[in-house]
Amino acid sequence: MATVQILKDLGEQMGLKGTELKDFIKEQQELEREERNRVREEQDKQRAEQDKQRESEEQRKHEKEQREREREKEQMRKKSMKRTPNVR
Repeated sequence: MATVQILKDLGEQMGLKGTELKDFIKEQQELEREERNRVREEQDKQRAEQDKQRESEEQRKHEKEQREREREKEQMRKKSMKRTPNVR
């Protein structure tokens, strides 16, 4: 990020003075601001995608654990049925 002094020096080296120099500095600052915003938006987009992937992974893990618990319950039920005599 260029400071105002650096932009002023650069503009003066380009032969700018007065209003042209002020406009040049403002334009450069606006370009830098836009670039920072673009980078920030891209980072936000990447973070959102990472969050989405992490949530999907957590959901899959949760579903897998749920299926495993259901399988264990079913196995326990079957075992208990084998041990329990049919009473009529």
